[in-house]
Amino acid sequence: MSQLLALTHISHSYGQAAALTECSLTLNHAERIALIGPSGCGKSTLLRIIAGLESGHQGRIVYQGTDITLLPAHRRHIGLMFQEHALFPHMTVTQNIAYGIVHLSAAARQQRIDDLLALVGLRQFAQRSPAQLSGGERQRVALARSLAPSPRLLLLDEPFAALDRSVRDHLLAELPTLLTSEHVATVYVTHDAHEACQIADRIVVMRDGHIIRDTDPATLYRDPQSTFVAQLLGIRYHVPFTRNDTGSIDTPFGNMPVHSPHHTGVLIIPPEAGLTVDGAHHITLTGVVRHSYYRAPWVRVTIGAVAGDAQFEYDMPQAHVPAIGSQITIAVGLDRLSIVTHR
Repeated sequence: MSQLLALTHISHSYGQAAALTECSLTLNHAERIALIGPSGCGKSTLLRIIAGLESGHQGRIVYQGTDITLLPAHRRHIGLMFQEHALFPHMTVTQNIAYGIVHLSAAARQQRIDDLLALVGLRQFAQRSPAQLSGGERQRVALARSLAPSPRLLLLDEPFAALDRSVRDHLLAELPTLLTSEHVATVYVTHDAHEACQIADRIVVMRDGHIIRDTDPATLYRDPQSTFVAQLLGIRYHVPFTRNDTGSIDTPFGNMPVHSPHHTGVLIIPPEAGLTVDGAHHITLTGVVRHSYYRAPWVRVTIGAVAGDAQFEYDMPQAHVPAIGSQITIAVGLDRLSIVTHR
């Protein structure tokens, strides 16, 4: 794939507070990346700089082979979609979508509107006003309006965060197909790592204004490299360890044949560590059931060490969940464990 966008050494401050420091990033044609990180890490600021909505930053932005660092937002031809859909309340759905393509002939404009309404599943709502639509339907209109001018790049800043979970999940399931059909590259900002993994080909993790990881979702999950990233991925508990003279590690759950380059650190045991395949190497761990809750179609169980405070989460079939306080021995796949530092 050829390169569409390149950010080089982007830095930005608000007064004396640094928002971004030396951020470099590339994006290929039709590729989808997600920027994730906690509030205040700089992900929305970076998105706004790409869009041309923030000025005074350092660094260089090249888009479709042209340096657009100083180009105003309206000349960048980049699509934008934010959490607030900002539809024109006095316009119909059709008129809202048509807003950015008035330069097309009437026939071409109507064909584009019809195609987009079909794409987002809103043909029957063409003449309705935004007030007559649900939140999810309004976001579909906002998406169609963003795609109408056929941008090669679409920027989305937590576009579904205000929607109910079921509506959000439905739109997230559809979005990759919609973006692929339009052949549009995407930068998607979210604080939800599961959402990012559902949308993106690559995950870009940000912390305190820096890009600290840039990799595909599977690699990020298999090798988080730090407790910070593990927590972003929803892995809440980390088991401390000490490397012994044999090269394995000692943990509150016993000795494990896991190699560590660090003398001390933490072991990540992801909740699906028990989903081993035939022939995979595994070990058994014994602990005490501290807590459990339904996370359909599984039950997520918190397992604590028999002695001490260490614990981790583990997904089990609903029919096999033991009682709180009972002792349990489980099989954990060695290939699903990872070593990280405390940072």
